Amino acid sequence: MKDLFKPTSSLRGKLLKALLIMPFILQSALLQSQESTPDHAVYPTFGFGIGFFYPRDVNDYIEASLPSGYVTEYGFTELIMYLDLHAGITFRMKQFDISGMVEYDIAPKLVMITNGDDLSFMYNRFAPGISANYYIPVASGRHAFFIGGGVNYSFMKLDDFKASSPGLRLQAGFSLQLNKFNLQPFGAFNYAGATDSSDPAWEDFRMNYTSGQIGVNLSFHQRMNYK
Repeated sequence: MKDLFKPTSSLRGKLLKALLIMPFILQSALLQSQESTPDHAVYPTFGFGIGFFYPRDVNDYIEASLPSGYVTEYGFTELIMYLDLHAGITFRMKQFDISGMVEYDIAPKLVMITNGDDLSFMYNRFAPGISANYYIPVASGRHAFFIGGGVNYSFMKLDDFKASSPGLRLQAGFSLQLNKFNLQPFGAFNYAGATDSSDPAWEDFRMNYTSGQIGVNLSFHQRMNYK
């Protein structure tokens, strides 16, 4: 009876062979699962950047707010740069994505005056919007150039001045997929401008956030090839 449960030499050989090839089967399955990528994904995205602009009426207002005969300690009084933060949700397919975004821009200015009180100004913009990108794959399709654009609605504020208007955005850059981390440096052009006529002393005060911008988008999600 015991011999019925005793493995034969042939059976032992088959078991040994199965044990020897099992690691290679598991490794092959693991590589196939890593190489297979989804054809669509939804994920949060965020980023930051620096913009360059010249809001003429805003700069004239800052200049007019300074005391007569002032002398600045260093620098200049004009706004020429702002900081940008943005975040949203992206739906992506192979070579196309669409994002709902919220953008916040802030342009602070501190004027340090010799023998006088320093003055500070804060010119900001809040802009919800939607944008889309088309991707042009590079080599294996893991990385890609992209070009796109979108529309938004800008709410701008400086002291008691407020204005809002629709605007547009054009952008281009390069998408780097590093495992589950996606890095997208970009350059963009933003058009945003509106008029506030509430102050008689500043008739048709133009609040302008039209600018060139450089920055980076960041996201974490499963890698998806662009082709």
